[in-house]
Amino acid sequence: MVLLLLASIPFCIWLWWLDKQVVSRFEGQKWQVPSEVYSAPLVLKDGAPWRKEDLEQVLLDYGYRFGKNSQKVGWAARSKTKVSANLRDYMDHTGYHSAARRVFSFSGGVLNIQDISGKRYRTAVLEPQKIGYLYGGNTENRDILVYEEIPQSLIDILTITEDRDFFTHHGISLTGIARAAWVNATSGARRQGGSTLTQQLIKNMFLSSERTYSRKVTEVLMALLLEYRYSKQEIITAYVNEVYLAQEGSSALHGFAAASEFFYGRPLKELNLAEQALLVGMVKGPSLYNPRRNPERAMQRRNVVLDLLYQQGRLTQGNLNALKKLPLKVAPEGKRRSVYGDFLDLVAMQLEREFDASSLASENLKIYTGLDIRAQKAALHAMQNRVSELEKQKKGLLGLQGAMVVTDRLSGQVRAVVGSSDKLYSGFNRALGAVRPIGSLVKPSIYLTAIASGRYTWWDKLEDKPQQFKVGNAIWQPQNYDRVSHGKVPMYEALAKSYNLATIDLASQLGFERVAQTLRDLGVKRPFTMYPAVALGSIELSPFEVARLYQPIASTGSAAELGVVLSVMDQNGKVLKRFDQTGSVPYTKEALSVTLAGMTKSPEIGTARAAQGQLPGLRFAAKTGTTNDQRDSWFVAITNDYLSTVWLGQDDNAPMNITGSSGAQWVWIDFAKLLPQQSLPKALPSGANYYQVTSDEFELAADRCDDKVELAFIEGTQPKSSTSCLWPF
Repeated sequence: MVLLLLASIPFCIWLWWLDKQVVSRFEGQKWQVPSEVYSAPLVLKDGAPWRKEDLEQVLLDYGYRFGKNSQKVGWAARSKTKVSANLRDYMDHTGYHSAARRVFSFSGGVLNIQDISGKRYRTAVLEPQKIGYLYGGNTENRDILVYEEIPQSLIDILTITEDRDFFTHHGISLTGIARAAWVNATSGARRQGGSTLTQQLIKNMFLSSERTYSRKVTEVLMALLLEYRYSKQEIITAYVNEVYLAQEGSSALHGFAAASEFFYGRPLKELNLAEQALLVGMVKGPSLYNPRRNPERAMQRRNVVLDLLYQQGRLTQGNLNALKKLPLKVAPEGKRRSVYGDFLDLVAMQLEREFDASSLASENLKIYTGLDIRAQKAALHAMQNRVSELEKQKKGLLGLQGAMVVTDRLSGQVRAVVGSSDKLYSGFNRALGAVRPIGSLVKPSIYLTAIASGRYTWWDKLEDKPQQFKVGNAIWQPQNYDRVSHGKVPMYEALAKSYNLATIDLASQLGFERVAQTLRDLGVKRPFTMYPAVALGSIELSPFEVARLYQPIASTGSAAELGVVLSVMDQNGKVLKRFDQTGSVPYTKEALSVTLAGMTKSPEIGTARAAQGQLPGLRFAAKTGTTNDQRDSWFVAITNDYLSTVWLGQDDNAPMNITGSSGAQWVWIDFAKLLPQQSLPKALPSGANYYQVTSDEFELAADRCDDKVELAFIEGTQPKSSTSCLWPF
């Protein structure tokens, strides 16, 4: 007895150590799971421009299914003129949002939102979408579920297929071992294993795949300890989240929830029995039964699982036959391939200042952003297609690169980021890292300086003629792009047609240091030295910085900074951090809105006429930009919905044969066609107004006057006299 007792001491120590291993993994954070990043909810607005086919595609992209089960959440139906959808519920930092059924019609090209009783609604909301993981250093993708979120049908299929005695055994199943031995003996091959779900979980979480007696003994002991320590619900929840089911690029895909999104593009709870049976069947051999690579083998395995359900009395013969006839219908392989890599760079950059890397990499935080999925996809598609077209049309553009930043006009939330024109994520985010001269994009800041001073109006004349400036020991003499001087021109025309000489005349009148201060006031944080050439765009900024420069003008002062992350929540739904945009600019709403109104002349008479020709019903503000030797092509557009900034150029800064008008402008045209937008409102705030002014004299013009122009003025700066345009008798 003494010898037996002494011999048991090492075993007890080993057993104690195994118990510590089990507990340490199951207590607190069970998995090292990277933080999940979500888009903004998609708000569908009554009266907004929508096409029926666009909404149908959005619903499909969000994983909604069209069919006869349209009364279920996650399903939709369509007729020739309408679309109805049972919208999912969701929870984010703003609270819980319940599911709702809505009917959409498209009279006159705009969206009408109702419920099934005909009651009108101002909005309908599609839930935020997961767009990626942050700091997934463990190269694993998981979607973590709690027990209440696991469909009971999946639990039934899983236990019937893998471990029928799961809810009655204590970690190992003697009947399961006996059954497997009998099947293997009678079939002459190893067709069934005796491992329980608990043993499989232990093997997946703690042990290697080697087949030795010592590993099997360890597995059995740890399974018994796990069953002693934890409930069946906790164990099967861990299994559902842990089991390996596929490889997604370089990442191992774990858990049934992630597999559901990967193979079907929908939440696990929305899968039918046949789809759940396929995923459970893949447990036996994820690569062997991958439905994309081996569809016939996957179909056979699915049907084997369905047969087991029938044998256990869970299906009738009719249901079995109907389910077996269903095709696999897996989502296209590229469905989960991220188009959000560039945006995630921006998210990471912001959160690095607020959270340590280990928390972001392991604590499964929920990060909610302002990304607009439609805008992101449209921007990426427009950039890739237009760059490809330009490379074919014009010599010397092979390897042309681009970047695009789209923000919400009023809030400043970043809605889309494209950092490359490449088909795949390149790793170099030009939206953040391509710091290039901005050319004529600097000009609206100068005209804002003039308007805000109260001493200038859009009617005032500037001298568009050659001037010389002494810079150090050198003489700098700017030129217009067309090498032509235009004499005296009104300010609105000088900006619309992007005259360099008229603009440098204005900047010199205002004072170059005052212009520099405006740039800093509008958000330029990058240090720069003010030379006269800066007033014509020699200042170097990234596309993201240009978007921030324009945001106060686009929002008329409502947003002085750009927003990326809205909030961070832990996995229990507690808000850890809210990000509120702060900041202001020292310019009145009147001055900013009058400046924005002046920018609408560019599509009317200036360098953005091509965009207006392609989008005749859209009122928008715009500015083109081209740098020396056509090394950079820029375009900024402002609609009621978005501020869009586009850059094209070569990574080696080589000259090109495109301008802002012939290059970047066409990327935005394609974007605006893919994503219909609302016109910029013409209304001005109190303290500003539109007036008709004669072209030659600073007088208010009557409607009958022929030679007149409508311009925005800060009240008090408009002409004091007027003319009726009648000849005196």
